[in-house]
Amino acid sequence: MVFRRVVVVLILISSAVGIGFIFWKQELKYQLPTPLPTDYRHVNVGEKVSYHSVLQPGESYFLHFYNPDCPCSRFNARHLKSLVRSYSDSVHIKVILASSEHLDKAKSDLGDQLEFIVDDDNSISKSCGVYATPQAAIIDREGKLYYRGNYNASRYCTSRATNFAELSLIALLNHQPSPSFGLFATQSYGCEWNDTEDMDFF
Repeated sequence: MVFRRVVVVLILISSAVGIGFIFWKQELKYQLPTPLPTDYRHVNVGEKVSYHSVLQPGESYFLHFYNPDCPCSRFNARHLKSLVRSYSDSVHIKVILASSEHLDKAKSDLGDQLEFIVDDDNSISKSCGVYATPQAAIIDREGKLYYRGNYNASRYCTSRATNFAELSLIALLNHQPSPSFGLFATQSYGCEWNDTEDMDFF
């Protein structure tokens, strides 16, 4: 009888630990700021961006940093598609991937009509100051960083009033100064940009 109770208690403890671990991996971990890389160099809004070979001077760009293995990135996919439908005629929208291994899955998630760029040497992410995903970076026609940060205060992009990336894009297209939203927009949340361990359980 005592042995059976001990077994039941151990099973309950194991289950609780397992559920807690999954909850941490899928939810709690992404509510904390993404750890800052040791070699991170902050890039200020208004600072000139080092142009990658696929980014041409004199053009405006909306760069979407995407990792298909990251749950936060996948939750953001629908919002990105709506931005593509609304603004792709006005600005060059490009999807930036950390690895060529992500290419097929990213095309499946987002559609192969978009332009995908593999940033395997991290030159684009570093030039924009990006170290997490999902993140957006907007570069103006002068080659300056106009916005870098989160898409929304909500992980699921359901708070239209805090559509930071979209509001910044609208301001750019209306030739207005870059908006300032504070830490909710600029403090990086989500998965580490080039981390391959952010796999989910679905």
